[in-house]
Amino acid sequence: MAKGKWMLSSISPNDVLNQEKENQTNGKATCQFLRNESLSGEAAAVYSMRRESEILKMKMVRFGSPNGRALRKEVDVDYGGAVGKSTYLDGMSTAR
Repeated sequence: MAKGKWMLSSISPNDVLNQEKENQTNGKATCQFLRNESLSGEAAAVYSMRRESEILKMKMVRFGSPNGRALRKEVDVDYGGAVGKSTYLDGMSTAR
């Protein structure tokens, strides 16, 4: 989606997979448990994840239930250049 409209991507699923493999090899990634807390009355483990590659910088805070279900996600992505930064809250994008 770009500027609120769906558009076709010129990137194939295979291209995305190959880029992910390259990012894993050449990029930096960390995951750290922060704390346990209650979210809407449900027990939640809070994790901080950071990922950096030549293409993007991403920071995510994930709230997960004991059974592994995601209760909430907050993701900040910096694509650099003209694309800029975006924040995603539970899958909803708010471009900055």
